[in-house]
Amino acid sequence: MRVEVAVIGGGPAGLHAAYEATSRGASTALYEEHPGIGEPPHCAGLISIQGLKRLNVEAGDYIINEVRGCRLISPSGVALEAWSSKPKAYVVDRPRFDRLLAEKALSVGVSIEASRRATRWLWNEKQIIGFVGEGFRVEALVSIDAEGAGASLSTQAGLERPGGLLGGINVDVEGVEVEDGLVELWFDSQLAPGLFAWVIPLDERRARCGLATSRGEPYERLRRFLQKRFNGEPQHSKPWRGIVVTGGPISRTYLDGLMVVGDAAGQTKPTTGGGVILGGLCAREAGRVAAEAVSHGDSSSRFLSRYELAWKSMLGGEYSSMSMARRLMNRLRDRDLDELFTAVREAGLEDLLTRLVEEGDMDMQRAVIHRALRDKRLLTLAMRILGRVALSELRGLLSL
Repeated sequence: MRVEVAVIGGGPAGLHAAYEATSRGASTALYEEHPGIGEPPHCAGLISIQGLKRLNVEAGDYIINEVRGCRLISPSGVALEAWSSKPKAYVVDRPRFDRLLAEKALSVGVSIEASRRATRWLWNEKQIIGFVGEGFRVEALVSIDAEGAGASLSTQAGLERPGGLLGGINVDVEGVEVEDGLVELWFDSQLAPGLFAWVIPLDERRARCGLATSRGEPYERLRRFLQKRFNGEPQHSKPWRGIVVTGGPISRTYLDGLMVVGDAAGQTKPTTGGGVILGGLCAREAGRVAAEAVSHGDSSSRFLSRYELAWKSMLGGEYSSMSMARRLMNRLRDRDLDELFTAVREAGLEDLLTRLVEEGDMDMQRAVIHRALRDKRLLTLAMRILGRVALSELRGLLSL
């Protein structure tokens, strides 16, 4: 088969890229390794409302609940809480959400092929000219790799694999008491080293619970977390797993004939691992550049470098700030977090947290990071408690 633009991967990033390329006049085919779009689900399904507006994705029946607040819990159980006066995020049914994006792509003429797993690239000297899989072959002027965090194809092409890879797991639990509209984030290196555990309310009696970890078996850690949070293991769904990327974007996201987007490119938030919005924004740029490459008949790396210039211009500062914040968080010990949480609560700084949640952007976090660190009360506490451990990172964050 021959197409102008071929996209590998039917997640949000791949679907956004395919939609953008097709809507700009390029014939585009998307290849998904699983039998259906959206299956199996991989993420916690918490997506910012503002981010969806940026991507021009309308609200729909994929929305399960709305979130207005968050509760942060330190390793010893010190809790900090903040609320917004309006909803900040949707809890979504990811399979339905992905299928909505697929319907949108189909509506402009994208061809979607399921159960098609690409296994290796086709090359013409140094130029990628398509790919092959079991029983099929695709030739394309431009290929877009949206395969996800495994990144086997992009590394096969010689690009860097994303860093900061964590094992993620989620379950839906029933018959529990949770505060509707309030997300819980639990920081504890014994439960979720490398990130945190979460409780996301589906309603007052159901929640989506999960964690990401840099070591150990995620399911066993999740069972321990459920027992700690609910004083016993509640009834829950079959676990679904994924890879959480916290290392920031890879150093190069294009080659001759190829652009890499989404998790495969490390285009997730280093602070939380969430990638639906930022990965989608980058993927749209890839789709735009792919259509331009088709129009000019030029898929050289020199031409496709426009993609990297575009996403870095839009999000480079965001990724730098969030990556530095992640490096700082990775250096903190449990006792550092306990002292910091206790000091923030005793200093009456929860009003600051509320203001940051109210005014902050869940996806474009650079501004809220700067705003927090420019509060002299919080900065003084951080410097006193974290000391030299955090000095270089704090200085770097303030200068970005």
